[in-house]
Amino acid sequence: MIKKYRKEIIFFYACCILSLIVGTFFDLKLDIKLNNPTDTFSVWFYNTGEIPARLVCPIAGAVICFLCEKKITKIAGALICLGGSVYLGIHIAKYFFVDENKMIFGILYGLGVGIIILTVGQYIKIPGVAKKPLIAFAFAGIAVMFAEISIVEFAKYTWARPRFRYLLQLGSYDRFTPWYRPLGFNFDEGNNVKSFPSGHSAGGAVSYLAMLLPFCTEKLKDKTLLCFAIPFVYTSTLAYTRMVMGAHFLTDVTVGGMITFTLIVIATAILDKKHYALKEH
Repeated sequence: MIKKYRKEIIFFYACCILSLIVGTFFDLKLDIKLNNPTDTFSVWFYNTGEIPARLVCPIAGAVICFLCEKKITKIAGALICLGGSVYLGIHIAKYFFVDENKMIFGILYGLGVGIIILTVGQYIKIPGVAKKPLIAFAFAGIAVMFAEISIVEFAKYTWARPRFRYLLQLGSYDRFTPWYRPLGFNFDEGNNVKSFPSGHSAGGAVSYLAMLLPFCTEKLKDKTLLCFAIPFVYTSTLAYTRMVMGAHFLTDVTVGGMITFTLIVIATAILDKKHYALKEH
Protein backbone atom coordinates (compact mmCIF):
# COMPACT_ATOMS: atom_id res chain seq x y z
CA MET A 1 0.00 0.00 0.00
CA ILE A 2 2.82 2.39 0.88
CA LYS A 3 4.35 1.95 -2.59
CA LYS A 4 1.11 3.12 -4.19
CA TYR A 5 1.38 6.42 -2.31
CA ARG A 6 5.13 6.98 -2.55
CA LYS A 7 4.86 10.12 -4.70
CA GLU A 8 2.02 11.55 -2.62
CA ILE A 9 3.90 10.97 0.63
CA ILE A 10 7.03 12.67 -0.74
CA PHE A 11 4.89 15.57 -1.99
CA PHE A 12 3.18 15.94 1.39
CA TYR A 13 6.39 16.10 3.41
CA ALA A 14 8.02 18.42 0.86
CA CYS A 15 5.10 20.83 1.33
CA CYS A 16 5.41 20.54 5.11
CA ILE A 17 9.14 21.24 5.09
CA LEU A 18 8.57 24.29 2.89
CA SER A 19 5.79 25.50 5.23
CA LEU A 20 8.01 25.06 8.28
CA ILE A 21 10.80 27.03 6.64
CA VAL A 22 8.46 29.85 5.65
CA GLY A 23 6.74 29.81 9.04
CA THR A 24 10.03 29.91 10.91
CA PHE A 25 10.69 33.35 9.43
CA PHE A 26 7.20 34.70 8.74
CA ASP A 27 4.76 33.12 11.26
CA LEU A 28 3.88 36.38 12.95
CA LYS A 29 3.80 38.48 9.78
CA LEU A 30 1.46 36.02 8.04
CA ASP A 31 -1.03 36.06 10.91
CA ILE A 32 -0.95 39.85 11.09
CA LYS A 33 -1.76 40.02 7.39
CA LEU A 34 -4.43 37.28 7.37
CA ASN A 35 -6.20 38.02 10.64
CA ASN A 36 -9.96 38.28 10.17
CA PRO A 37 -11.74 36.38 12.97
CA THR A 38 -15.22 37.25 11.70
CA ASP A 39 -14.67 35.73 8.25
CA THR A 40 -17.74 33.54 7.65
CA PHE A 41 -15.88 30.83 5.76
CA SER A 42 -13.28 30.52 8.51
CA VAL A 43 -15.88 30.50 11.27
CA TRP A 44 -17.67 27.64 9.49
CA PHE A 45 -14.48 25.61 9.38
CA TYR A 46 -13.88 26.42 13.04
CA ASN A 47 -17.22 24.78 13.77
CA THR A 48 -16.91 21.80 11.44
CA GLY A 49 -13.21 21.26 10.71
CA GLU A 50 -12.63 18.47 13.22
CA ILE A 51 -15.62 16.37 12.15
CA PRO A 52 -13.44 13.82 10.26
CA ALA A 53 -11.90 12.80 13.60
CA ARG A 54 -15.34 12.67 15.24
CA LEU A 55 -16.67 10.35 12.52
CA VAL A 56 -14.01 7.67 13.02
CA CYS A 57 -15.59 5.86 15.98
CA PRO A 58 -19.18 5.85 14.64
CA ILE A 59 -18.09 4.41 11.29
CA ALA A 60 -15.34 2.12 12.60
CA GLY A 61 -17.59 0.86 15.37
CA ALA A 62 -20.29 -0.06 12.87
CA VAL A 63 -17.75 -1.89 10.70
CA ILE A 64 -16.52 -3.88 13.70
CA CYS A 65 -20.08 -4.61 14.81
CA PHE A 66 -21.26 -5.98 11.47
CA LEU A 67 -18.14 -7.64 10.08
CA CYS A 68 -16.58 -9.32 13.10
CA GLU A 69 -17.80 -12.81 13.97
CA LYS A 70 -17.39 -12.95 17.75
CA LYS A 71 -20.42 -11.74 19.69
CA ILE A 72 -18.35 -9.84 22.26
CA THR A 73 -16.54 -8.00 19.46
CA LYS A 74 -19.85 -7.15 17.80
CA ILE A 75 -21.14 -5.71 21.08
CA ALA A 76 -17.92 -3.73 21.53
CA GLY A 77 -18.29 -2.37 18.00
CA ALA A 78 -21.87 -1.26 18.65
CA LEU A 79 -20.80 0.48 21.86
CA ILE A 80 -17.91 2.20 20.05
CA CYS A 81 -20.34 3.36 17.37
CA LEU A 82 -22.85 4.73 19.89
CA GLY A 83 -20.16 6.28 22.10
CA GLY A 84 -18.46 7.88 19.13
CA SER A 85 -21.79 9.19 17.89
CA VAL A 86 -22.47 10.82 21.27
CA TYR A 87 -18.99 12.37 21.06
CA LEU A 88 -19.93 13.70 17.61
CA GLY A 89 -23.28 14.97 18.86
CA ILE A 90 -21.76 16.88 21.76
CA HIS A 91 -19.21 18.40 19.37
CA ILE A 92 -21.94 19.58 17.00
CA ALA A 93 -24.12 20.91 19.81
CA LYS A 94 -21.17 22.84 21.22
CA TYR A 95 -20.90 24.96 18.12
CA PHE A 96 -24.38 25.14 16.63
CA PHE A 97 -26.86 25.35 19.50
CA VAL A 98 -27.58 27.70 22.39
CA ASP A 99 -26.22 26.95 25.83
CA GLU A 100 -29.56 25.88 27.30
CA ASN A 101 -29.79 22.06 27.35
CA LYS A 102 -26.82 21.86 24.97
CA MET A 103 -25.32 18.76 26.58
CA ILE A 104 -28.63 16.90 26.63
CA PHE A 105 -29.28 17.75 23.01
CA GLY A 106 -25.79 16.63 22.02
CA ILE A 107 -26.20 13.26 23.73
CA LEU A 108 -29.64 12.61 22.27
CA TYR A 109 -28.59 13.79 18.83
CA GLY A 110 -25.51 11.59 18.95
CA LEU A 111 -27.44 8.54 20.06
CA GLY A 112 -29.89 9.14 17.21
CA VAL A 113 -27.04 9.28 14.71
CA GLY A 114 -25.53 6.09 16.13
CA ILE A 115 -28.82 4.22 16.00
CA ILE A 116 -29.34 5.30 12.38
CA ILE A 117 -25.83 4.13 11.45
CA LEU A 118 -26.36 0.75 13.11
CA THR A 119 -29.81 0.39 11.56
CA VAL A 120 -28.73 1.25 8.03
CA GLY A 121 -25.45 -0.63 8.34
CA GLN A 122 -27.09 -4.02 8.66
CA TYR A 123 -28.54 -3.68 5.17
CA ILE A 124 -25.22 -2.86 3.49
CA LYS A 125 -23.75 -5.87 1.72
CA ILE A 126 -19.98 -6.20 1.98
CA PRO A 127 -18.11 -8.68 -0.29
CA GLY A 128 -16.38 -11.38 1.72
CA VAL A 129 -12.98 -10.49 0.33
CA ALA A 130 -13.31 -6.92 1.69
CA LYS A 131 -14.24 -7.86 5.27
CA LYS A 132 -10.74 -8.52 6.57
CA PRO A 133 -9.28 -5.23 5.19
CA LEU A 134 -12.25 -3.20 6.46
CA ILE A 135 -12.00 -4.62 9.97
CA ALA A 136 -8.26 -3.96 10.06
CA PHE A 137 -8.73 -0.43 8.74
CA ALA A 138 -11.47 0.23 11.31
CA PHE A 139 -9.16 -0.67 14.20
CA ALA A 140 -6.36 1.34 12.58
CA GLY A 141 -8.63 4.38 12.31
CA ILE A 142 -9.55 4.21 15.99
CA ALA A 143 -5.88 3.84 16.97
CA VAL A 144 -4.87 6.80 14.80
CA MET A 145 -7.59 9.01 16.26
CA PHE A 146 -6.68 8.32 19.88
CA ALA A 147 -2.94 8.63 19.19
CA GLU A 148 -3.47 11.92 17.37
CA ILE A 149 -5.49 13.42 20.23
CA SER A 150 -2.98 12.24 22.85
CA ILE A 151 0.10 13.53 21.01
CA VAL A 152 -1.44 16.88 20.11
CA GLU A 153 -2.76 17.58 23.61
CA PHE A 154 0.54 16.62 25.23
CA ALA A 155 2.44 18.85 22.81
CA LYS A 156 0.07 21.77 23.43
CA TYR A 157 0.73 21.66 27.17
CA THR A 158 4.45 21.10 26.68
CA TRP A 159 4.97 23.96 24.21
CA ALA A 160 2.52 26.44 25.82
CA ARG A 161 2.84 28.69 22.77
CA PRO A 162 0.62 31.79 22.97
CA ARG A 163 -2.00 32.07 20.24
CA PHE A 164 -1.91 35.05 17.90
CA ARG A 165 -5.33 36.24 19.09
CA TYR A 166 -4.02 36.16 22.67
CA LEU A 167 -1.15 38.39 21.64
CA LEU A 168 -3.69 40.83 20.24
CA GLN A 169 -5.62 40.63 23.50
CA LEU A 170 -2.45 41.42 25.45
CA GLY A 171 -1.80 44.35 23.11
CA SER A 172 1.76 43.30 22.32
CA TYR A 173 3.71 40.78 20.24
CA ASP A 174 6.43 40.51 22.87
CA ARG A 175 5.34 37.03 23.92
CA PHE A 176 5.50 35.61 20.42
CA THR A 177 7.75 32.54 20.37
CA PRO A 178 9.07 30.46 17.44
CA TRP A 179 7.62 27.00 16.99
CA TYR A 180 10.86 25.19 17.79
CA ARG A 181 11.11 26.65 21.32
CA PRO A 182 8.86 24.87 23.86
CA LEU A 183 8.07 26.97 26.93
CA GLY A 184 7.14 24.15 29.32
CA PHE A 185 3.87 23.47 31.07
CA ASN A 186 1.56 26.44 31.62
CA PHE A 187 -1.83 25.71 33.14
CA ASP A 188 -2.60 29.25 34.31
CA GLU A 189 -3.49 30.74 30.93
CA GLY A 190 -5.47 27.77 29.65
CA ASN A 191 -6.46 27.66 26.00
CA ASN A 192 -4.69 30.95 25.29
CA VAL A 193 -1.32 29.17 25.26
CA LYS A 194 -2.29 26.07 23.30
CA SER A 195 -1.34 27.28 19.85
CA PHE A 196 1.21 24.57 18.96
CA PRO A 197 0.31 22.26 17.31
CA SER A 198 -3.11 22.86 15.79
CA GLY A 199 -5.76 20.44 17.04
CA HIS A 200 -8.15 21.38 14.26
CA SER A 201 -5.55 20.64 11.59
CA ALA A 202 -4.69 17.33 13.23
CA GLY A 203 -8.38 16.41 13.47
CA GLY A 204 -9.05 17.45 9.89
CA ALA A 205 -6.06 15.42 8.72
CA VAL A 206 -7.80 12.28 9.97
CA SER A 207 -9.53 12.53 6.58
CA TYR A 208 -6.30 11.07 5.13
CA LEU A 209 -7.64 7.71 6.32
CA ALA A 210 -9.45 7.83 2.98
CA MET A 211 -6.11 6.75 1.50
CA LEU A 212 -6.88 3.24 2.77
CA LEU A 213 -10.14 2.93 0.85
CA PRO A 214 -8.61 1.80 -2.49
CA PHE A 215 -7.28 -1.25 -0.69
CA CYS A 216 -10.61 -2.53 0.54
CA THR A 217 -12.84 -2.02 -2.50
CA GLU A 218 -12.26 -2.67 -6.18
CA LYS A 219 -14.35 0.38 -7.10
CA LEU A 220 -11.64 2.69 -5.76
CA LYS A 221 -8.72 0.53 -6.82
CA ASP A 222 -7.36 3.14 -9.25
CA LYS A 223 -8.39 6.21 -7.23
CA THR A 224 -5.38 6.53 -4.94
CA LEU A 225 -4.54 10.02 -6.18
CA LEU A 226 -8.10 11.20 -5.56
CA CYS A 227 -8.14 9.63 -2.09
CA PHE A 228 -5.04 11.67 -1.26
CA ALA A 229 -5.98 14.89 -3.06
CA ILE A 230 -9.38 15.41 -1.38
CA PRO A 231 -8.00 15.17 2.19
CA PHE A 232 -5.02 17.32 1.18
CA VAL A 233 -7.24 20.13 -0.12
CA TYR A 234 -9.60 19.83 2.84
CA THR A 235 -6.87 19.87 5.48
CA SER A 236 -4.96 22.68 3.76
CA THR A 237 -8.11 24.80 3.56
CA LEU A 238 -8.87 24.14 7.21
CA ALA A 239 -5.30 25.04 8.16
CA TYR A 240 -5.57 28.34 6.29
CA THR A 241 -8.81 29.27 8.09
CA ARG A 242 -7.22 28.61 11.48
CA MET A 243 -4.63 31.25 10.63
CA VAL A 244 -7.34 33.65 9.48
CA MET A 245 -9.12 33.15 12.80
CA GLY A 246 -5.95 34.07 14.67
CA ALA A 247 -5.96 30.72 16.44
CA HIS A 248 -2.73 29.35 14.98
CA PHE A 249 0.43 30.15 13.07
CA LEU A 250 1.58 28.47 9.86
CA THR A 251 3.97 26.19 11.76
CA ASP A 252 1.17 25.17 14.17
CA VAL A 253 -1.14 23.97 11.43
CA THR A 254 1.71 22.34 9.52
CA VAL A 255 2.85 20.23 12.47
CA GLY A 256 -0.74 19.40 13.42
CA GLY A 257 -1.36 17.92 9.97
CA MET A 258 2.02 16.20 9.94
CA ILE A 259 1.32 14.39 13.21
CA THR A 260 -1.87 12.75 11.95
CA PHE A 261 -0.55 12.06 8.46
CA THR A 262 2.54 10.39 9.90
CA LEU A 263 0.40 8.22 12.19
CA ILE A 264 -1.66 7.14 9.16
CA VAL A 265 1.49 6.33 7.17
CA ILE A 266 2.76 4.23 10.09
CA ALA A 267 -0.59 2.46 10.39
CA THR A 268 -0.61 1.82 6.64
CA ALA A 269 2.90 0.36 6.79
CA ILE A 270 1.84 -1.99 9.59
CA LEU A 271 -1.26 -3.09 7.70
CA ASP A 272 0.88 -3.50 4.61
CA LYS A 273 3.26 -5.79 6.45
CA LYS A 274 0.34 -7.86 7.73
CA HIS A 275 -1.10 -8.13 4.18
CA TYR A 276 -4.52 -6.74 5.04
CA ALA A 277 -5.19 -5.19 1.63
CA LEU A 278 -7.28 -6.95 -1.00
CA LYS A 279 -5.30 -9.71 -2.68
CA GLU A 280 -6.00 -8.19 -6.08
CA HIS A 281 -3.76 -5.28 -5.11
